[in-house]
Amino acid sequence: MQGIDELIFSRRRRITVAVQPGGRVILRAPLGTSEAAISSFLEANAVWLENARRKMARLPVPPAPYKYTEGEPLLYLGQELPLRFEATARRAAVLPGEAIVLPRGGKRESRERLKELYREETRRIVQGMVDVYAARYGLRVSALRVNSAERRWGSCSVKASLNFSLRLAMLPVEAIEYVVVHELAHLREHNHSRAFWTKLGEMLPDYARRREWLKRHGGSLPPL
Repeated sequence: MQGIDELIFSRRRRITVAVQPGGRVILRAPLGTSEAAISSFLEANAVWLENARRKMARLPVPPAPYKYTEGEPLLYLGQELPLRFEATARRAAVLPGEAIVLPRGGKRESRERLKELYREETRRIVQGMVDVYAARYGLRVSALRVNSAERRWGSCSVKASLNFSLRLAMLPVEAIEYVVVHELAHLREHNHSRAFWTKLGEMLPDYARRREWLKRHGGSLPPL
């Protein structure tokens, strides 16, 4: 239908329309809804829809989630490594510079195995950085946890517990280091005051460059 990129019929009570980043328009309607009813709905909401389309067209199209197919490029430390399935593999593994290996299985199983690999790699890399900086600046960390957060790279509690997203394993090492040092700096300043940024600059002099990279590229990572 003209003006609609995707039309979805389902068991629902009313017609709704949504505009995604990039300007893609998705309309959902109850089963059996007539074309005339849909046209009437679009006509009644034409002004809103056009404004929403123009606004969302300026936003970047979100990256597509991984499909978990043989040879698909997967991010690891800022590089794309092809996905390789091996029947004899017992667990996920990284072959540096070559591939990410997963045991053969369905999409859901592959997703969970990749997440676990990212979790292990994030913990290994982050722990090494925390140990170095904590010793250098006399910081005490009570706990270090790796979670599945999609929108937050890390956090620091008032009890000196650090939390990091397993998605860090997808980033270049310099970006990971920025996130780690940022959270460690919160052990001295639990806010984003001038004192915090001064402390962060002392610990990581080029933090602004790394922070800018993360702001520019962090949102383009594929969903797992």
